[in-house]
Amino acid sequence: MKHIVVDLEMNTISGKSEARNICANETIEIGAVMLDENYKEISSFRTYVKPEYNEGITKKITKLTGITTEMVQSAPLFTEALNMFTSWCLGTGDDVTIYAWSESDFDQIKGEMSLKEYEISDKEQAVLDRKWSDFQAEFDAHLGFEKQVSLKTALDMAGVDFSGREHDALDDARNTAELLFIFKDEALFDKILRKIKEFMEPKSVGGTLGDMFDFSMFQVA
Repeated sequence: MKHIVVDLEMNTISGKSEARNICANETIEIGAVMLDENYKEISSFRTYVKPEYNEGITKKITKLTGITTEMVQSAPLFTEALNMFTSWCLGTGDDVTIYAWSESDFDQIKGEMSLKEYEISDKEQAVLDRKWSDFQAEFDAHLGFEKQVSLKTALDMAGVDFSGREHDALDDARNTAELLFIFKDEALFDKILRKIKEFMEPKSVGGTLGDMFDFSMFQVA
């Protein structure tokens, strides 16, 4: 069994386009890491994706992701990029479980597949024909959080510094995988995350989580 953590970056579809009736955004980057049965990284994947329903990357998205129009000009279109991703996922011939931080990435893929009439092959059903595991929901449920926490906040809770650039698809996937490794290791989870849960169970005393205590005390060796 291989575990894959995936992240997408997206660009807004022009409001003038009828495509907005199907999908509000287009994928412009796919990043992913493949983990072995011990949740250790063994491979990575990244591709930019050329949007088809906007003249270029919006300034807001460039500021957020660092992705410019020039960076995607020669990139594969969605159908080719998605096929590249699924081929990479299935390349080992092993069963795969796919994780994403929130369900929005899977919903984006499904919406864009519909918009761009992507036909799933029999082999791709293992990757695209069932929902990906929503790690954010699993994390929140385990800690009893009623509201969703961001990936950066979850990493802060675990005493892990974000590595790389936020809203870079591969960096986001890699940091999510780091958190998944901690989450799936019972000893580490007990040592780090459950201490936070126990701390937060009493009535709130106000202030931010960072104000309450020093996260560095929970650093993973």
